[in-house]
Amino acid sequence: MIELVLPLAAAGLTVWLFRRKVQQRADSAAQGNVIKVPCLLRHPSLEGRWLRGRLLIGPSLLAWEPRTKAGAAVSLPEGLRRVSVRSPSLREAMKINAGCRIVECTSPEGALLVAVMPNELDHVLTALNSNGAE
Repeated sequence: MIELVLPLAAAGLTVWLFRRKVQQRADSAAQGNVIKVPCLLRHPSLEGRWLRGRLLIGPSLLAWEPRTKAGAAVSLPEGLRRVSVRSPSLREAMKINAGCRIVECTSPEGALLVAVMPNELDHVLTALNSNGAE
């Protein structure tokens, strides 16, 4: 019986913590504070490579904060414009979370992809639209 109770309790605690963090980000965004949305970025300069990091989103801010050394060399290009939102393809789902949504963007440097979980998608789309992207 304990073999079932402990994993279920751990899973329940994990879900509660994730939901709490998402709610805290939503509350901070509603107050106009800068929030950090976890995401994966596929930059045109690093073709075919997904970079882990966070998007810093605020009333007049949209920036990239890398979580790896490879991501430290890149930043969000100027003139970033949202093109579409889609689910990952089967090939992409092998490298990233299959439940995420991919925001396709264009810029003078080339195509840029941002993979974000559905509960954080509204923050990213709002930030892209408020920074002159549509």
